Amino acid sequence: MIWVALLSGLSFGFIIAAPVGPMSLLCMNRTLKSGFTAGLATGAGIALADAFYALVTVASFRVVNDFTSTYAVPLRLLGSLFLGYLGLKALGPGPAKVEPVTAAVRSGNIYSLSSACLLTLANPATLLSFMALAASLGHEVSASLFLPAGIALGSFAWWLLLSGLISLISGRLSGSFSRFLSLGTAVILVLFSLYGIFSVLSAYWREQL
Repeated sequence: MIWVALLSGLSFGFIIAAPVGPMSLLCMNRTLKSGFTAGLATGAGIALADAFYALVTVASFRVVNDFTSTYAVPLRLLGSLFLGYLGLKALGPGPAKVEPVTAAVRSGNIYSLSSACLLTLANPATLLSFMALAASLGHEVSASLFLPAGIALGSFAWWLLLSGLISLISGRLSGSFSRFLSLGTAVILVLFSLYGIFSVLSAYWREQL
Protein backbone atom coordinates (compact mmCIF):
# COMPACT_ATOMS: atom_id res chain seq x y z
CA MET A 1 0.00 0.00 0.00
CA ILE A 2 2.94 2.34 0.61
CA TRP A 3 4.08 2.15 -3.01
CA VAL A 4 0.52 2.39 -4.32
CA ALA A 5 -0.07 5.55 -2.29
CA LEU A 6 3.30 7.07 -3.22
CA LEU A 7 3.03 6.34 -6.94
CA SER A 8 -0.62 7.43 -7.05
CA GLY A 9 0.36 10.71 -5.40
CA LEU A 10 3.34 11.19 -7.73
CA SER A 11 1.27 10.73 -10.86
CA PHE A 12 -1.64 12.83 -9.61
CA GLY A 13 0.59 15.63 -8.36
CA PHE A 14 2.34 15.78 -11.73
CA ILE A 15 -0.92 15.66 -13.69
CA ILE A 16 -2.72 18.42 -11.77
CA ALA A 17 0.33 20.69 -12.04
CA ALA A 18 0.93 20.13 -15.75
CA PRO A 19 -2.03 21.93 -17.43
CA VAL A 20 -1.23 25.48 -18.51
CA GLY A 21 -2.98 27.90 -16.19
CA PRO A 22 -2.27 31.04 -14.19
CA MET A 23 0.25 29.32 -11.90
CA SER A 24 2.15 27.89 -14.87
CA LEU A 25 2.27 31.36 -16.43
CA LEU A 26 3.44 32.87 -13.15
CA CYS A 27 6.23 30.30 -12.92
CA MET A 28 7.22 30.92 -16.54
CA ASN A 29 7.19 34.70 -16.12
CA ARG A 30 9.37 34.62 -13.02
CA THR A 31 11.79 32.22 -14.69
CA LEU A 32 12.06 34.52 -17.70
CA LYS A 33 12.52 37.67 -15.62
CA SER A 34 14.46 36.49 -12.58
CA GLY A 35 16.01 33.18 -13.56
CA PHE A 36 15.70 29.47 -12.81
CA THR A 37 15.76 29.74 -9.01
CA ALA A 38 12.85 32.21 -8.96
CA GLY A 39 10.75 29.91 -11.13
CA LEU A 40 11.69 26.88 -9.05
CA ALA A 41 10.87 28.73 -5.82
CA THR A 42 7.44 29.55 -7.27
CA GLY A 43 6.90 25.89 -8.12
CA ALA A 44 8.05 24.83 -4.66
CA GLY A 45 5.46 27.13 -3.11
CA ILE A 46 2.73 25.58 -5.24
CA ALA A 47 3.91 22.06 -4.36
CA LEU A 48 3.94 23.01 -0.67
CA ALA A 49 0.32 24.19 -0.84
CA ASP A 50 -0.64 21.03 -2.74
CA ALA A 51 1.00 18.94 -0.02
CA PHE A 52 -0.89 20.82 2.68
CA TYR A 53 -4.27 20.31 1.04
CA ALA A 54 -3.43 16.65 0.39
CA LEU A 55 -2.47 16.25 4.06
CA VAL A 56 -5.77 17.85 5.07
CA THR A 57 -7.58 15.33 2.89
CA VAL A 58 -5.70 12.37 4.37
CA ALA A 59 -6.06 13.53 7.98
CA SER A 60 -9.62 14.80 7.45
CA PHE A 61 -9.07 18.11 9.21
CA ARG A 62 -12.70 19.20 9.42
CA VAL A 63 -11.77 22.71 10.58
CA VAL A 64 -9.89 23.40 7.35
CA ASN A 65 -12.54 21.69 5.24
CA ASP A 66 -15.32 23.74 6.86
CA PHE A 67 -13.29 26.95 6.56
CA THR A 68 -12.62 26.54 2.84
CA SER A 69 -16.26 25.60 2.22
CA THR A 70 -17.63 28.55 4.17
CA TYR A 71 -15.24 31.13 2.78
CA ALA A 72 -14.81 29.75 -0.75
CA VAL A 73 -16.09 32.97 -2.39
CA PRO A 74 -13.87 35.46 -0.50
CA LEU A 75 -10.89 33.12 -0.84
CA ARG A 76 -11.35 32.92 -4.60
CA LEU A 77 -11.86 36.68 -4.80
CA LEU A 78 -8.71 37.37 -2.77
CA GLY A 79 -6.81 34.87 -4.88
CA SER A 80 -7.95 36.55 -8.10
CA LEU A 81 -7.03 40.01 -6.78
CA PHE A 82 -3.63 38.75 -5.65
CA LEU A 83 -3.08 37.14 -9.03
CA GLY A 84 -3.88 40.47 -10.66
CA TYR A 85 -1.37 42.20 -8.41
CA LEU A 86 1.31 39.67 -9.36
CA GLY A 87 0.42 40.08 -13.04
CA LEU A 88 0.70 43.86 -12.85
CA LYS A 89 3.96 43.53 -10.96
CA ALA A 90 5.25 41.16 -13.64
CA LEU A 91 4.60 43.84 -16.26
CA GLY A 92 7.44 45.87 -14.81
CA PRO A 93 11.08 45.48 -15.87
CA GLY A 94 13.00 42.49 -14.58
CA PRO A 95 15.81 42.87 -12.06
CA ALA A 96 19.31 43.51 -13.24
CA LYS A 97 21.35 40.35 -13.67
CA VAL A 98 23.56 39.70 -10.66
CA GLU A 99 26.23 37.03 -10.76
CA PRO A 100 26.64 36.19 -7.05
CA VAL A 101 23.75 34.97 -4.91
CA THR A 102 22.96 38.05 -2.84
CA ALA A 103 20.58 38.63 0.08
CA ALA A 104 18.22 40.39 -2.34
CA VAL A 105 18.11 37.31 -4.57
CA ARG A 106 17.42 35.03 -1.60
CA SER A 107 14.70 37.41 -0.38
CA GLY A 108 13.15 37.39 -3.86
CA ASN A 109 13.09 33.60 -3.89
CA ILE A 110 11.40 33.51 -0.48
CA TYR A 111 8.79 35.96 -1.77
CA SER A 112 8.28 33.82 -4.89
CA LEU A 113 7.76 30.71 -2.76
CA SER A 114 5.45 32.29 -0.17
CA SER A 115 3.30 34.21 -2.67
CA ALA A 116 2.81 31.13 -4.86
CA CYS A 117 1.93 29.04 -1.81
CA LEU A 118 -0.66 31.57 -0.58
CA LEU A 119 -2.15 31.95 -4.04
CA THR A 120 -2.58 28.18 -4.36
CA LEU A 121 -4.09 27.94 -0.88
CA ALA A 122 -6.64 30.60 -1.89
CA ASN A 123 -8.11 28.14 -4.42
CA PRO A 124 -10.37 25.69 -2.50
CA ALA A 125 -10.89 23.72 -5.72
CA THR A 126 -7.48 22.19 -5.05
CA LEU A 127 -8.82 20.59 -1.88
CA LEU A 128 -11.86 19.27 -3.73
CA SER A 129 -9.66 17.62 -6.36
CA PHE A 130 -7.66 15.83 -3.66
CA MET A 131 -10.85 14.72 -1.92
CA ALA A 132 -12.06 13.22 -5.20
CA LEU A 133 -8.73 11.43 -5.62
CA ALA A 134 -8.87 10.04 -2.08
CA ALA A 135 -12.41 8.77 -2.64
CA SER A 136 -11.37 6.99 -5.83
CA LEU A 137 -8.36 5.25 -4.24
CA GLY A 138 -10.17 3.66 -1.32
CA HIS A 139 -9.73 4.08 2.42
CA GLU A 140 -6.39 2.32 2.94
CA VAL A 141 -4.50 4.22 0.25
CA SER A 142 -6.22 7.57 0.87
CA ALA A 143 -5.38 7.39 4.58
CA SER A 144 -1.65 6.90 3.95
CA LEU A 145 0.69 9.82 4.58
CA PHE A 146 2.67 8.67 1.55
CA LEU A 147 -0.15 10.00 -0.64
CA PRO A 148 0.46 13.72 0.16
CA ALA A 149 4.21 13.06 0.05
CA GLY A 150 3.83 11.65 -3.45
CA ILE A 151 1.60 14.55 -4.52
CA ALA A 152 4.20 17.07 -3.31
CA LEU A 153 7.01 15.24 -5.13
CA GLY A 154 4.97 14.90 -8.33
CA SER A 155 3.98 18.55 -8.30
CA PHE A 156 7.54 19.68 -7.58
CA ALA A 157 8.86 17.45 -10.38
CA TRP A 158 6.64 19.26 -12.90
CA TRP A 159 7.71 22.72 -11.71
CA LEU A 160 11.35 21.66 -11.78
CA LEU A 161 10.90 20.47 -15.36
CA LEU A 162 9.01 23.60 -16.43
CA SER A 163 11.47 26.01 -14.82
CA GLY A 164 14.41 24.15 -16.31
CA LEU A 165 12.92 24.13 -19.81
CA ILE A 166 11.99 27.82 -19.74
CA SER A 167 15.40 28.74 -18.37
CA LEU A 168 17.09 26.70 -21.10
CA ILE A 169 14.92 28.15 -23.85
CA SER A 170 15.23 31.74 -22.65
CA GLY A 171 19.01 31.50 -22.82
CA ARG A 172 18.76 30.69 -26.52
CA LEU A 173 16.26 33.40 -27.41
CA SER A 174 17.00 36.97 -28.33
CA GLY A 175 16.56 39.52 -25.55
CA SER A 176 13.65 41.22 -27.32
CA PHE A 177 11.73 37.98 -27.84
CA SER A 178 12.33 36.93 -24.24
CA ARG A 179 10.95 40.27 -23.03
CA PHE A 180 7.96 39.90 -25.36
CA LEU A 181 7.25 36.42 -23.98
CA SER A 182 7.56 37.70 -20.42
CA LEU A 183 5.18 40.57 -21.20
CA GLY A 184 2.71 38.17 -22.82
CA THR A 185 2.58 35.89 -19.76
CA ALA A 186 2.08 38.93 -17.50
CA VAL A 187 -0.84 40.20 -19.59
CA ILE A 188 -2.48 36.77 -19.56
CA LEU A 189 -2.09 36.64 -15.77
CA VAL A 190 -4.00 39.92 -15.49
CA LEU A 191 -6.72 38.54 -17.80
CA PHE A 192 -6.98 35.40 -15.63
CA SER A 193 -7.37 37.68 -12.62
CA LEU A 194 -10.15 39.72 -14.24
CA TYR A 195 -11.96 36.56 -15.32
CA GLY A 196 -11.68 35.14 -11.79
CA ILE A 197 -13.05 38.31 -10.22
CA PHE A 198 -15.91 38.46 -12.74
CA SER A 199 -16.86 34.79 -12.23
CA VAL A 200 -16.81 35.07 -8.43
CA LEU A 201 -18.92 38.24 -8.38
CA SER A 202 -21.35 36.80 -10.97
CA ALA A 203 -21.85 33.66 -8.88
CA TYR A 204 -22.34 35.78 -5.75
CA TRP A 205 -24.92 38.01 -7.42
CA ARG A 206 -26.84 35.00 -8.74
CA GLU A 207 -27.04 33.60 -5.20
CA GLN A 208 -28.40 36.90 -3.91
CA LEU A 209 -31.23 37.02 -6.51
